[in-house]
Amino acid sequence: MKRIAITTGDPAGIGFEITSKAIRFLELKNNIIYIVYGKLKRFKDGNEICEIDNISKAISPDKIYWIEINNKNIKIGKPSKESGKIAYEILQLCAEDLNSKQLDAVVTCPVSKEAIHHIHPEFIGHTEFFAKKSGTKDVIMSFWGPYFNLALLTTHLAVSDVPKVLNKKVLKIKFKLIYEEVSKIIKSPKIVMLGINPHAGEDGAFGSEDILVKSVLDELSKENINIDGPFPADTFFSRKATEYDLIISAFHDQGLIPFKMISSDAGVNVTLGLPFIRTSVDHGTAFDIAGKGIASEKSLLQAIRFAEKLLFPSKKLQVRNYSIFAKYYDKYMSHVNYYKWVNFILNRFNKSHKENPRKILELACGTANISCRLVKKGLKVDASDISEEMLKIASQKPFCPNLLQRDMTTKLPKQTYDLVLLLFDSINYLMEKEKIIKLLNNIYISLVKKGLFIFDLTTQKNCERNFNGFINLEDKKDEYFVHQSDFNPADSIQTTHLTFFVKKGFLFSRTDEIHKQKIYKVEEITELINSTNFKLKGIYSIGFKENLLTRDLHTLDKNFTRLFFVLEK
Repeated sequence: MKRIAITTGDPAGIGFEITSKAIRFLELKNNIIYIVYGKLKRFKDGNEICEIDNISKAISPDKIYWIEINNKNIKIGKPSKESGKIAYEILQLCAEDLNSKQLDAVVTCPVSKEAIHHIHPEFIGHTEFFAKKSGTKDVIMSFWGPYFNLALLTTHLAVSDVPKVLNKKVLKIKFKLIYEEVSKIIKSPKIVMLGINPHAGEDGAFGSEDILVKSVLDELSKENINIDGPFPADTFFSRKATEYDLIISAFHDQGLIPFKMISSDAGVNVTLGLPFIRTSVDHGTAFDIAGKGIASEKSLLQAIRFAEKLLFPSKKLQVRNYSIFAKYYDKYMSHVNYYKWVNFILNRFNKSHKENPRKILELACGTANISCRLVKKGLKVDASDISEEMLKIASQKPFCPNLLQRDMTTKLPKQTYDLVLLLFDSINYLMEKEKIIKLLNNIYISLVKKGLFIFDLTTQKNCERNFNGFINLEDKKDEYFVHQSDFNPADSIQTTHLTFFVKKGFLFSRTDEIHKQKIYKVEEITELINSTNFKLKGIYSIGFKENLLTRDLHTLDKNFTRLFFVLEK
């Protein structure tokens, strides 16, 4: 079991706000425990937050722990001596737990150096702080993003001092450290050094620093430490940057200006050389927007996920479905008459129970369009989804249900719900019958006596008529979206490819999502239902009053595009 700390930074800044947003629907892992140090804003839903007074009490991966370090008198957006004091106390306690090996990684939110200087004038930044506290002599500030990765030979240092500190001994140590640390992340990395002076010095015409760098790189190559360069920085990013796994810059702004310009909120700050993992957001405290609820948690989420990747380097990270599509989902589903679906569901329940359900659970709720309408009718609703992005969109809607980040097959509380829903062919995403059995059994346990489970199923007719060979393009000023779907009758798999081109700054980024659905026959689903304790009460299609259980089940796949199953405990 690994432990990751999240420090919330200056309590007057945006750190606590973005942390609260990031952990609300954070996908919890069974091998990682998260502990927040500092200040938090609690939400009424999302992941369970358990307040503790020391790290030893953080024992379970199914909740997030919080060690509160705060002064409630601090004014949001107003950095002060007191806010600097709290920010330092957060780092101090976290450093103690890191040094005692009770933490494996730390993800840091921004602090104000000026505020901390009131009490600790020697404080330079997170990088230097953790190096000193851990007794680490040499560390490297690095930045990892979607377009290129960057390492800095110096950290927060005046440009005039850079040539003074980069002597042959220091250069050799830093180049070796960079190569060794990056090799832990990327096998046989291709690394390059930027010139310190204009045009990489032009053989001494503009300073001798680059001649020294070249001589050190030549010596290291004899030790099988291969770093190319130095190359002129003014042309490098437009011509050669994509050829390398990591770019080295001698000083702060030379590399960070292009990095932050094109990486936006997708960049992660990583300190190389520490005895533990340290990642960070790549932005500041943003006092001007603190407390307004508009700060983005995207960079922090990237930093958390990068820390997870460094803890488990062999685990392949995949693009999560609905991570990008979530933004487009509501528009794409705008043709759906949600009220018609809600009325159908409640009518089925009322005919069976002569009253509305007291408590409802919607699994795989997406952006909660059904659940919000149920809440609007005065019903008590829990709604869960595996996609953090979908849940964040749902949380902004009027009549929002109680939201939870969960996979649809996650174990559920016993005898809690009168009605459980699984809609918009979500069951088709379960590619193995064993998972459907697990789902059915979990739901059976969670229902009260005579409770209902209602789910829908997309059929082969729907795939062949509406999705086989389907292509849709949407072209906007800064966005381009391609949707392609195909149905393979040989294995009954419908595959949907979603490709997004989104402009960020001066560049377009491409993201791909692949969605696969198993198109089960009605007979297969009924057999699975009959293998559980559920009683199949009916099969329906919206617009048809008839209970289709009275028909030949073999014909339903060919005559209907979507079918609703009503099961009773």
